[in-house]
Amino acid sequence: MRQTIAHLNWQRAQQSGEKVAYYMQRQDGYKPVTHAENYTLITNLALGLVALGAAKGDRIAIISNTRAEWSQFDGAILSFGGVVVGIYPTSTAEQIRYILDHSETRIVIAENKAQYDKVRLAEPEFVEKIVVIDSHGLTPGDWLTLDEVATQGKFRLAQKPHLPDELRDAVQPDDMAALIYTSGTTGPPKGVVMRHNNLVQVAQTVAEFLELNEQDVGITYLPLAHSLQRVSNYIGTAVGVTGYYLTDMSKLVEVSKVVQPTVLSAVPRVYEKIHTAVLTGIDQAPPRRQKLARTALAVGHEVAHRRRNQQPIPFSLKLRHAVYERLVYRKLRAALFGGRMRYLSSGAAPISLELLHFFDAIGLPIYEGYGLTETTSPITVNRPGEVKFGTVGRPLPNSQVKIADDGEILLKGPGVFTEYYKDPAATRDSFTADGWFQTGDVGELDADGYLRITDRKKNIIVTAGGKNIAPANIEHLLMGHPLISQVMVHGDRRNYLVALITLDPDALLAWANDHRKGALPYEELTQDADVRALVQGIVDQGNASLARYEQIKYFRILPEEVSVENGLLTPTLKLKRREMEARYEGWLDEMYH
Repeated sequence: MRQTIAHLNWQRAQQSGEKVAYYMQRQDGYKPVTHAENYTLITNLALGLVALGAAKGDRIAIISNTRAEWSQFDGAILSFGGVVVGIYPTSTAEQIRYILDHSETRIVIAENKAQYDKVRLAEPEFVEKIVVIDSHGLTPGDWLTLDEVATQGKFRLAQKPHLPDELRDAVQPDDMAALIYTSGTTGPPKGVVMRHNNLVQVAQTVAEFLELNEQDVGITYLPLAHSLQRVSNYIGTAVGVTGYYLTDMSKLVEVSKVVQPTVLSAVPRVYEKIHTAVLTGIDQAPPRRQKLARTALAVGHEVAHRRRNQQPIPFSLKLRHAVYERLVYRKLRAALFGGRMRYLSSGAAPISLELLHFFDAIGLPIYEGYGLTETTSPITVNRPGEVKFGTVGRPLPNSQVKIADDGEILLKGPGVFTEYYKDPAATRDSFTADGWFQTGDVGELDADGYLRITDRKKNIIVTAGGKNIAPANIEHLLMGHPLISQVMVHGDRRNYLVALITLDPDALLAWANDHRKGALPYEELTQDADVRALVQGIVDQGNASLARYEQIKYFRILPEEVSVENGLLTPTLKLKRREMEARYEGWLDEMYH
């Protein structure tokens, strides 16, 4: 098979035509779509776009929340050699204009009236056509519906039955497939050029590496404008995994109980919220059930630890574990994910050891991996039977990792991108003279070849006393507590470290109810003296395990949760440090006076 997404989709339709490819979310439930039906859909959309004037190499943008139609248009555009430009639906009109103009996008696929209005407000220079997925509330105008595009495609297919084959066969492995604009925590986004062979080789390698097969079931719910979810979908296509589309991430556990996925990819924040909810439920349970749950978790931790380290499990411990498997673990797994989950995977940001240990203890191992948009997502992965907590695993086959003299992680492999679009200077600066991609991350390789991430190179704090400190280590130490949702450690060129802290609303409400303060709003609770004392205790406990120069001297609890909507998180839920420093500059300065 030629290494293109166009051929990957076509081959899957040939091999698994009548098998369900995915389920589309509808108000009355889920609608199954087979691989054959999906291929017909994307073919009609592809020929419809061609009828509108689209051609190989043209950039076509998709601005939409996660839904099946996003992937249908993605498959359609790639099937004739178009280039997909994914734009986060949370983007402002100004951000949209920058990406559309920079990419010279000709056609925009907008999810609904809200996204259509932002495109019109942006007044992009090169856009000629706008297609709307959900036209509810829109008045007739210069836009087309998805059905209208598909209908034009059907007419074109009737006229030229062999056109889909001709278009597909014209697509080459080294053709540009996608422009993925890095959300970035500073500066304008850069367009990462992804080629078909990048995407296909990574998809096929990861599918084999993680032992996926046609019996597996997954959920598509992360932003499709980001490489993690998009590549996860291609991985599923490579082996025929059945997927469910979920438009509301907050309903992940609720939907999982029904669809019972066998594998799940998520960012750490998703697991943090689930972990907090479980611990809160235990705290609120009757005393006898609390004791049962905590004893079961202790036994689970011990057994999981022995298994990871290939140590024998005493018969008495094995027997107790079997009892708790029936009484606790099995029920908990079913309550969280429906009971069929084989394993979880995590990427896009570091995950705490506490989360890894917790999920492993209840029989749901999390395989942490590492990658960037520039590496087509994963380039190192922990895998079944080869797991080291605290690391992001070993390189995928045909990929290489080495550490530069200054600690920066350098990469080579089939997933590594070729260039930033229209930015030769940035491209040149991203590679060493001998072709290694400079990630900007700092880390180390252990004796077994497992990679450990220390921090972002730019985030390393150098104190006034000359000490080099990786803030991520301290932040994740504190975020291991269920009450803490985000931490930003600050102190570059200062005499000591301080922190901005946000609290998890669910955990905070549970605490407030237990202390007769449930009527207080979130903002007031964050400034409550008892809450501050509680957080001070968490900070003190964290400081006890740190060197003196790493300890947090002062902190402030923010009156708001950080979010994508308030501009303090990227769409992949990474903290925007520069925005945090700018918004809370006064608070930070106060802690140094």
